[in-house]
Amino acid sequence: MWITALVFIVLVTLDQLSKYLVIGHSGTMTVIPNVLEIKYVTNSGAAFGLGSEYTWILALVSAIAVVILFIVAYKNDWKHGWFGALGVTMANAGAFGNLIDRFLTTIGVREGVIDMISWKWFDAFLGLFGGGSNVFNVADVFLIVGLIMLAIDYLFFYERRVRKYGLKDTRK
Repeated sequence: MWITALVFIVLVTLDQLSKYLVIGHSGTMTVIPNVLEIKYVTNSGAAFGLGSEYTWILALVSAIAVVILFIVAYKNDWKHGWFGALGVTMANAGAFGNLIDRFLTTIGVREGVIDMISWKWFDAFLGLFGGGSNVFNVADVFLIVGLIMLAIDYLFFYERRVRKYGLKDTRK
């Protein structure tokens, strides 16, 4: 469990540090012209600002997700493969990083989840569907990459792990 705890703490710290560094900075910093920008934005909703009037519900859903991911991480805890364990730990750190922001928003300390990363090519893609700009944060990256890793682990490594370690196949 100590590996999970250590990775979790490092990832949440990176997320919160990135948010702390961007707070109060106005304007846009171009990292790669026409590709990547850093800008300070707050979002009281979910992805793309959806549900901004329901911040406390989003905080509750985030808290439930963190508990579920913690249970999954505790059960696996790197015993049966690092890929899935890292995926669940990353997803949990991402959910927890945004939960911190949602909690601080709910009690009035922040205006919303702090976002700062903008991929310009993704804005162009969203424009094809009438969407606006996208801005996300480090926690979002951890969450999405972690969930993708979990899906890959389940789809491609689950059966082999069940056979190798003599585990019960819970899919049946």
